Amino acid sequence: MHGTDAIYMGVSSFNARIMAENFDIEKYIECIEYAHLRGIKVYLTLNTLINTQDIKEALDIVIKLYSKGLDAVILQDIGLASLIHEIMPDLKLHASTQMSIYSLEQVKLMDKIGFSRVVLARELTLEEIEYICKNTNLEIEVFVHGALCVSMSGQCLLSSIIGKRSANRGNCAQTCRMKYSLHDKKGNAVCKDTYLLSKKDIYGLEYLEKLKKAGVYSFKIEGRNKNAEYVYAVTKIYNKYLNKKQDVQDSDKYVLKQIFNRDGQDTGYLSGVRYKETITLNSPKNTGICIGTVKEVYGKYVKLKVQNASIVLHDGIEIYSKGDIVSNIVTCIKDENGNITNKEANIGKYVWLGDIPKKVLIGSKIYKTSSSSLNLELKHKSIKNINRRKVDVNINILESKNITVDIFKYNIHIDFSYIPEKAKTKELTEDEVKVQFSKTNDTAFEFITNINLDTNLFVPISKLNELRREVILKLTEYFRVNLNINDYYLKCNDVLKRKDNIINNLKVKSNNLTNTYYIYSYKQNIDYINEYTKRYNGKVQVLYINIADYIKYKEDIISKYFGKVQVYLYIQNYIGNNLSKIINNNLESYIKDGIDGILLGTTQFLKLCSTLKKEYNIKLVIDYSFNITNDYSALFYLKYGVDVITPSVELEDEDILKLSKNFNIECVKNIITVMTSRYCILGSFIEGREQNKACSKPCIKNSYYITDKNNAKYQIICDNIDCIMRIVKQRREDKLSYNIKRIRRCII
Repeated sequence: MHGTDAIYMGVSSFNARIMAENFDIEKYIECIEYAHLRGIKVYLTLNTLINTQDIKEALDIVIKLYSKGLDAVILQDIGLASLIHEIMPDLKLHASTQMSIYSLEQVKLMDKIGFSRVVLARELTLEEIEYICKNTNLEIEVFVHGALCVSMSGQCLLSSIIGKRSANRGNCAQTCRMKYSLHDKKGNAVCKDTYLLSKKDIYGLEYLEKLKKAGVYSFKIEGRNKNAEYVYAVTKIYNKYLNKKQDVQDSDKYVLKQIFNRDGQDTGYLSGVRYKETITLNSPKNTGICIGTVKEVYGKYVKLKVQNASIVLHDGIEIYSKGDIVSNIVTCIKDENGNITNKEANIGKYVWLGDIPKKVLIGSKIYKTSSSSLNLELKHKSIKNINRRKVDVNINILESKNITVDIFKYNIHIDFSYIPEKAKTKELTEDEVKVQFSKTNDTAFEFITNINLDTNLFVPISKLNELRREVILKLTEYFRVNLNINDYYLKCNDVLKRKDNIINNLKVKSNNLTNTYYIYSYKQNIDYINEYTKRYNGKVQVLYINIADYIKYKEDIISKYFGKVQVYLYIQNYIGNNLSKIINNNLESYIKDGIDGILLGTTQFLKLCSTLKKEYNIKLVIDYSFNITNDYSALFYLKYGVDVITPSVELEDEDILKLSKNFNIECVKNIITVMTSRYCILGSFIEGREQNKACSKPCIKNSYYITDKNNAKYQIICDNIDCIMRIVKQRREDKLSYNIKRIRRCII
């Protein structure tokens, strides 16, 4: 396992890499034993949203694996997490990055719930990570290498709305890796068919020391859906610099870049918020290393001057030729005069490479996407370098006494039935015992032998081997865990029955028809009450107004709408540092103005809103960004005073109907936010914005939208207080869950 202290593994359901090859329960239990014997912890990935009818199955999986020694479980679903903690309080819970945790307030909430570790949102800078670490006792885990989503994890609905494949259920279609076109409000194309949303992978190797000093407990490396060579190379290199302070060597940088990178390496948000330079402009897949440009073309051969990395037979290459990507394996190498050599072409040499299956243009860039020699080297090393647990073994071989073995660290004592004989010719030496106990290459152990040996004794080699095998057997038994599984099942059934009784007896449902209107961007020249009536031939009871707009247009909103309609402030799913300070300092005064309620999109302000609700009797609605898909998650939030729940927009109609039988819910009919990001398309492709430079705010001067390959339209809405970009999409108006009484429509 090449330097890792723990691995995240999923079963065949309920994990965020459902398309990968996962484990059945029996194989998973074998993996727990295999890892534990080598000193590696195993964490179960249950980091997806769970429907009510699947909760029992998910709990069954956890119980079975916990009884076999599972060390922790990583979760997205708050309902499942609360149930696990109640049934198995000693099992450690890790909050997944899918829970969109980006603030200290959220980390404190996780602590209260019973989590022991939080995997922070990948959008946080080094300074923001340090602030959280210094103010919590929870373990903080940070992604340092691997894929970076352009949207905050847990807040992306793009894959779901385009391809009916939910990222929140581990079935992401990688829609952010597609090409999009950017248009202004008149339809003029700002840029066409460009990777506007495809982020480069995180390369955080040179931030390890800073993150350690900041207080980060655990570093996370993406490994799922990657080959063994990648996993070996990345974990080995990161472990090297984690445990030894030194400058990163060029050879290690080369390996990491060659093994996999998306159009270059990037530090993600660790070095701050950046723009166009973080996007894979050439290709969203592995590009490897650029080794030159096409100088000449002759038949199926291309000529180049080799740069950055040498090339040999069987290396993989890709040629980027006027929008076309030509992939091939190098099958022939000629020198610059056209003579076949098939020898390694070193940097600086002119060579011909073949066979190229398509015609390419002179000047096209050539990338070495895989190195056959490096892959072979890593494969051999990954097989050879299997972690083995070092164990101090005390062996007593004394005259007229049974051979005994003690492993004090694990309280293991072995009384071997064999009594040594007097040596007739050759006596047993300590070196011979050490040699036999060193033959553990096919096991998980490496013995450090401390031998107490009388002189002039003889023990057959076969007996020493038998003793070694018995020691290994005892050690293996020691690391097997068998908790009382039946006790957990009994407690599970009791907890579920009790929760279900509470849910079935809830009296929070409302039979009153309530039309709500969410205003994405408030405009003073629109009368939203009349606008709703014209559009939908009905009466609106509630206006949801973005809290940033309320701050800006407070007097206009009060004069037009207070007393005529209920006005709720909307606190969105991700709040930047500037707006966070304003909310913490002023939310109570806004409520005193006469605000009727709050539509809450983030757990960051859950405690604050719950406290204010008790004092001022306002209504509290939580948005679909809370990702509620089951009764137990809904029940969890009721104890914070939540009046209305907006279920996940990814739920099927029948599941929404089931939720509505016990909870007062609201359904969104027409427009949803499909992506939330600190990265801004407008700042990148219109402003040409540089890091730490002020933005001229093109989002205020004009409105913009993007289109995909099917010409579907997605509006871009920016929060210009903290430069948060949101992409919103119109849904079909007839998408409505049965006879739900509280309906939300939205206007941009």
